[in-house]
Amino acid sequence: MSPQIFLIGASGHIGAAVLQALKAAYPDSKIEALVRSEDDSKDIRERYHTTVNTIQGSLSDLGVVEAAASQAQIVINCAPDVPNSEGISAILRGLSSSPSPHKFYIQTSGAARVWDAPPNGNTPGAKIWDDISDLDSLPTNTTHAEQDVQVQTASASTSAGVHTAIISPTFVLGRSPSRTHKAPIVFPFLVNVIREVGGLFTVDRGENVMGFVDTEALAGLYLALVADAVAVLDGRKEVDGEEEVWGARGFYFAASLEMSFREFVEKWFGPALERAGAGGLLGTDGTKEVTVERVTEIIMGKLGSGIVETLWSRHIAEGFGTSMRVRGTRAEKVLGYRWVEGLPGLGDAVEAVLEVV
Repeated sequence: MSPQIFLIGASGHIGAAVLQALKAAYPDSKIEALVRSEDDSKDIRERYHTTVNTIQGSLSDLGVVEAAASQAQIVINCAPDVPNSEGISAILRGLSSSPSPHKFYIQTSGAARVWDAPPNGNTPGAKIWDDISDLDSLPTNTTHAEQDVQVQTASASTSAGVHTAIISPTFVLGRSPSRTHKAPIVFPFLVNVIREVGGLFTVDRGENVMGFVDTEALAGLYLALVADAVAVLDGRKEVDGEEEVWGARGFYFAASLEMSFREFVEKWFGPALERAGAGGLLGTDGTKEVTVERVTEIIMGKLGSGIVETLWSRHIAEGFGTSMRVRGTRAEKVLGYRWVEGLPGLGDAVEAVLEVV
């Protein structure tokens, strides 16, 4: 069948990759895409012509979001979940009123929920969080936790046939078909800090270990969940049962591999800069060890010093210096989806970010 899909954040880094994957797999699907600007709408119309209808707005436009969700069978939210609890509630209300007997909601979260705190670049972090064996012990007072619990609670309590899943990516690395976010959102800040300190850098010694996932591989997980939903809508399978694809246990960490931040900048990012013709950014004095405060200060120099900008700057800086270790077991166990080894899109992403910084 051709499912009716409402895609939120369709012009973002992850959302544009998901949209491309959906149209390749379901060329006749009816997709409503929420985007922020007329330029984004124009770009999507040029790419997909009349097969994707765009709606201009954001998760803050609660009436628009609820109305669009009420017409869908599957809603995919690739927009920031924090701090958009009201927008998520609007999605769930709308989807609950959809006439389809089964409705599906896929939320994009983030593995910052299990960051080691405070950030410490001098240790690899011992705990590896598994999305099956550790699901019941995930932190409840960290970034993304409130919105994750909101969705899991709604799935457990709904009587309207809404089935939910949460995808929690690690450090996303790859090139996206997005018009405005071809490179991952943190890449411009990474390059800015490299320029400011005069070479590659780590927070403290850079021994903190984190997960990484390729953009296209991440989009593949969304597609695997959509395929499962379509099988239910087609009547080819029952929803869930003992599989635990959806519902309160439908939680998926997304990680292709893990390494220390030092290994990432020295063995992956630095060589990618050289291949892209930006080897001059690397300097001649080796990798610099800097404090999280210094990285925050540099990022604030680009973003500004308001309350929101300061919090976001600190969040990005801490991400470079914290351990974020996860194991995405559920995707293969319940969907048969295997993570691609390596980071095949990294080089393209580096070239993309150099076009704009």
